[in-house]
Amino acid sequence: MANKKSNTILNTIILTAVSIIAVALLALVNQITAGPIAQAEVNQKAEVYKVVYADSHSFSELDNAEEMISNSESLLAEKGLNGCKIVDVLAANDASGKTEGYIIAATSNAGYGGEIQIAIGIKDGKLTGFSSISNNETAGLGSKCSEPEFTEQFKGKDASLLTFTKSGAKSETEIDAISGATITTNAVTQAVNAAILFYQDNFGGGAQDVAKADLSEFYKKAYPGANELSDIDGAAEKIKASASLLEEYSLTDCTVEEIKAVNGGEGYVISTTAVGFAKTSPFQIAFGIKDGKLTGFAVVSSMESPGYGAKMEEEAFISQFAGKTVGIMTQKVGGTADNEIDAIAGATITSNAIARAINAGIVFYQANFGDASAIDKEAIASGADASSGATAPGGSQNQNQNQNQHGKE
Repeated sequence: MANKKSNTILNTIILTAVSIIAVALLALVNQITAGPIAQAEVNQKAEVYKVVYADSHSFSELDNAEEMISNSESLLAEKGLNGCKIVDVLAANDASGKTEGYIIAATSNAGYGGEIQIAIGIKDGKLTGFSSISNNETAGLGSKCSEPEFTEQFKGKDASLLTFTKSGAKSETEIDAISGATITTNAVTQAVNAAILFYQDNFGGGAQDVAKADLSEFYKKAYPGANELSDIDGAAEKIKASASLLEEYSLTDCTVEEIKAVNGGEGYVISTTAVGFAKTSPFQIAFGIKDGKLTGFAVVSSMESPGYGAKMEEEAFISQFAGKTVGIMTQKVGGTADNEIDAIAGATITSNAIARAINAGIVFYQANFGDASAIDKEAIASGADASSGATAPGGSQNQNQNQNQHGKE
């Protein structure tokens, strides 16, 4: 019996020793192979990225890459690029192995077909190239973001925030839009700007400020007779608090962007956004308020469907707002009542979103400068009912999926 017990202990010791040796050998093998495996992964990426940094002798991982990518989430949110993320960064090395530049890959979820992934190279503050790594954009339209005519224009640009234009790029910070594919161009520009901000923040001395657009031109359309537009004390705090305010009234797809006092305080201009038919590209509008009446309406930016939602920019639609009483709006084809918007025929989704954008501004105005008790929750719910109208013989936007939704050319 003692013999048997002794054998059991011996066998246990032997198995334990074998296990320890095996684990040690495995750890040694992993240590030996980890470097080559990691470099093989880098080399595989390099085959994809080489097109954006053709002059690099080699590429390598950065020790703190994961930390930098993680930190970039708050940076992009701060700069208004919440729909973008950084997915990769590599060092580009010269023949001696010294880092001379970087490759940065980023995504935007605002593409017409969903997520678009791009990569750019940067050396000495200049872009060395651009590539659309992956996209699901429309063939013959948005898919042109992968074609040389579009991609080649990035090479040599300053590593500064870019904008796109439909009238021919004239500066280092402009690119030419893809004709008929505004949504795709916007998404690509967002992703490139996310990568540029990441570069600036980590390697370029600090991310540049995103300049707030001067919307005076649109505000004066929304408030004819506006000679002076001025900031309001505490406006930033009120706008920040508006997120929870709009949530209370089920207007979570809307945001309040800005409010200005007009002519020393005789009235206000409010700018808001809402999500229309172009799901990944909210439109922005502005309207004025004076003595309890709307003074007018203006479209700041929109990527709604040509021939459908884009009619929100036409005078026939815009002219109906001046003189309406400040109150919760509903939308209806042929609507003429003081609280009705004459909806765009065939554009139910856009018309409903416009009503919500205006209602978001009115809720904000009443809660901060008017009469909060006048906010009618039931009317807001009614305005959100897409079945209330805006259909036409051609069908609603829901039924016109085959139309070109890429925005105006």
